[in-house]
Amino acid sequence: MAGQGLDEKDRLMPVDAVRGIAMLFIGVSHISFYLINDSATLAGQLRAIGFIATPNFLLMSGLACGYQLAAAPTSATAGRIVDRGLFAFLVGHLLVAGSLVYMVPPGTAFEHVVITDSIGVLLCMAPLLKHAPPARLLWLGAAIYLLCSTFALGWHPVSPLQIVSGALLLSINDGAMPDIGWVSPTLPYMGIFLAGVGMGKLIRLCRHEGRSEWLNVRLAAAGSMAVVVALVVNVARHFAKPVLMSHLAPKNWADVLLTTMNVRHDSPPTLGYALFYGGIGVALVGFLGLLPHKENLLNRLIRPVAVIGRASFVAYVLQQWVIDFVPVWLGFDTWLTPLTAPIYLGLSTLLMYWVTLVWGRHKANRFMTLGLHGGAPPTAVFASAVLLAVAINILALTNAARLTPDKLALFPANPNAGSRKQWPGAADFGRSSTTRTVASPLGTHASYAPSSELN
Repeated sequence: MAGQGLDEKDRLMPVDAVRGIAMLFIGVSHISFYLINDSATLAGQLRAIGFIATPNFLLMSGLACGYQLAAAPTSATAGRIVDRGLFAFLVGHLLVAGSLVYMVPPGTAFEHVVITDSIGVLLCMAPLLKHAPPARLLWLGAAIYLLCSTFALGWHPVSPLQIVSGALLLSINDGAMPDIGWVSPTLPYMGIFLAGVGMGKLIRLCRHEGRSEWLNVRLAAAGSMAVVVALVVNVARHFAKPVLMSHLAPKNWADVLLTTMNVRHDSPPTLGYALFYGGIGVALVGFLGLLPHKENLLNRLIRPVAVIGRASFVAYVLQQWVIDFVPVWLGFDTWLTPLTAPIYLGLSTLLMYWVTLVWGRHKANRFMTLGLHGGAPPTAVFASAVLLAVAINILALTNAARLTPDKLALFPANPNAGSRKQWPGAADFGRSSTTRTVASPLGTHASYAPSSELN
């Protein structure tokens, strides 16, 4: 996120551009909620297109973190990153969760896990990663992601402790959780983040040695190969499905195998999902790094996107409020149709670009801090952040059954509440594995649920 990005004098245009691209796709994903009644198929397709945002949001945040640690592997650098991480976790949670008051059950907005929580906590790992070699981080990140994803797809949590742990760490929801928004695939996300840190350190090393072009070619090739492999595996899945259907049961080996090959399964995220969407981000970093520095059409197109990427935290928060909150609050959410939603999305994007442009000109990223200035021991800060995150979310999960409609009701009631019910589970652009039922203005209902292996 821009809150923990590179110093202005040492920024990487490809990283900023990919983060900006992620912001654009977040808007596409969020606007899809308004189209569920008109076309569940179209809404599902837009959500799938928006999946490119989450893994690359995490990957670029890790890359920026790794680049800084490689440039100056000191306690001061780690402390500065932890400071930004705590800002994202504490301030970011309030700013993002507050925008969900009409998208989730009444009174539960601030009890949802949002992407800024995950990134904030992961940034607090910086003190542990100062001297870790790039190759080790790449392999460790890949191993953590693959093992945790596979385990999550096959695990059946039973006890209350298992249910809470599975939700917070692996995004498992077998129906025992009251709402999918309270969960997060924290451990798989950690794998993506660590791989990003390794990439960032590698980019810094090759840049220092004058081998940037060599590395960019390999990043472009590796990312492209990951996308191709994911597509081949996803196609193979359709041929394997008829053979495996006779062996299929919930969360058995056949179900795990088929789901792992699915590029559109994001909760828990699968290997196919990471290879396809993450591969696009890696390839973009490589290809954009190979662009000539002289002025050309592509550079002119990329520059505005990079402006958004430099202030990605602000861009994300702005989209949350402009797309998720304002239409319902002001009562024009029912006007957003397949014809009008693209217009509103375009206007939101222009507003996002203008705000981030002004933000960048005033170098306002420097205000995104809790003011630690390296005064607190980084290890203690890291441990405190992790414990705080766990405590808050365990309290939210264990008290979910006792929630009341008036709890945490900090905003006035929707003046058009009768025209459209709230959308349970719409807490994060990375969530799509639960059924959502909404009421249309005509009183009919439509359900939105991705296809299941058992259908």
